[in-house]
Amino acid sequence: MAAAAQTPVQVHVDAAQKAQDAGDFRTAEKEYTEALKGRQDWELYQRLGLVRHLQNKYAEAIEALERAVRLNPDAWGAQLFLGIDCYRTNQFARGLDALRRSARVQPNQPEVQFWLGATYIALNRYLDGLEILEELSQKQPPPLEALRILAQSYSDYSVQLHNLLTKEAPDSAWAHRVHGLALENEGFCDAAVVEYRRALELKPDLAGIREAIVRCNKRN
Repeated sequence: MAAAAQTPVQVHVDAAQKAQDAGDFRTAEKEYTEALKGRQDWELYQRLGLVRHLQNKYAEAIEALERAVRLNPDAWGAQLFLGIDCYRTNQFARGLDALRRSARVQPNQPEVQFWLGATYIALNRYLDGLEILEELSQKQPPPLEALRILAQSYSDYSVQLHNLLTKEAPDSAWAHRVHGLALENEGFCDAAVVEYRRALELKPDLAGIREAIVRCNKRN
């Protein structure tokens, strides 16, 4: 018996997949667009979003991925790339919603966790982001980009805390401690030790101060 003839939609899908496998994302985009005419197929919208993403066409990718997740909110891959492309276009709050939904379906997926943590930090929600990225950094081998963001975020967060504390309580032990941490993160260990010692004078039982002084002295 002769094989059944392919439908016009399947012809476009097969052509798109062939082009995608060959790295011809422009042709793949065109074929997926043709396949979707008059159809509402979440998986095809997800594929269309992905080939647009691979061309750095983030705004167009977002449009396709949003259609995919409207049709299937549990499509965690579409939610992930929607979150990534929102991050790429500085739409962090919008991306956070997508990444949270992706994480509910795939809570242990490292890429989901990385982008979720990075997006929290982009929104200045340092504690939420640092907790996620610190856990991710414990994996072997640790993702280098997660470590880079962690290092930068610790520095940025300490500066933010320092500014707040010096405004509210400029000569408190905590203000000197946070200022010391900011200086230490920037490599100014001598100046950091001065701040740590001032914090210790104001509050001799402040946890972690003596350890911080020893750590700085070892770096000098």
